[in-house]
Amino acid sequence: MSARTSPAKASAASQRGAVLFVSLIFLLVLTLIAVMLARTQTTEVRLAQNDANHDMAIEAAGAALRFAEMNIAEGTYVAFSQNNAGLYTLNPAAGSVYAGINWSSGSQVLTYTGPTLASIPAAPEFFVEQMPSVAMPGTSLGACQQGYGANGCVQVFAVTARATGGNQTATATLRSIYERE
Repeated sequence: MSARTSPAKASAASQRGAVLFVSLIFLLVLTLIAVMLARTQTTEVRLAQNDANHDMAIEAAGAALRFAEMNIAEGTYVAFSQNNAGLYTLNPAAGSVYAGINWSSGSQVLTYTGPTLASIPAAPEFFVEQMPSVAMPGTSLGACQQGYGANGCVQVFAVTARATGGNQTATATLRSIYERE
C-alpha cells in the first residue's frame, strides 16, 4: 500500500511559505513608511530652527533701528558732513551709500550698544543717512534747500540695520525712515 498525502495537507504546506513571504513584504513596507516619516520629521525640525533663527535676526535688526532712531531724536549723531563712521549725508547725484557699505568694516558702520540681546552672538550694525529736509506746510521750499533742519523744515534720516541670528547662518537687513522736526 502506498502512502498518499491528502490534498488538504499539500495545500497547507504550500500556504505556510506564502504567509511568510507576504509577512516579509508587509514588514518591508512598514519599515519604509517609518523611515520616510522620520526623515520628514527631521526636515520639519530644521525648517522650524531656521525660521526661529531668522526671526531672531529680524528682532535684533529692529532693536538696532530703534536704538539709532532714539539717538537721532536725542541729537547724539551730528557728524554727518564727514561721511564716515556710519553717519552719511545723502548725495542725490550719487544716490544712497547702501550699495557701497562694507558691513565687516568697523569704520563704515556703527555697532548697537543698547540693552543685551539674548541669544545673539554678534551685536547688530547700522548706518544713518541724513536725507534732504522736507518743508512743512506753509514753509518755503527754498528754506529747506539752504540746509538740513532749517526753520520750518523736517529733518529726514534713513537708518539701515543688519543683524545675524542665533547661529549666524541667517541675516536680516531692515531700513526705516525717521523724521525729526
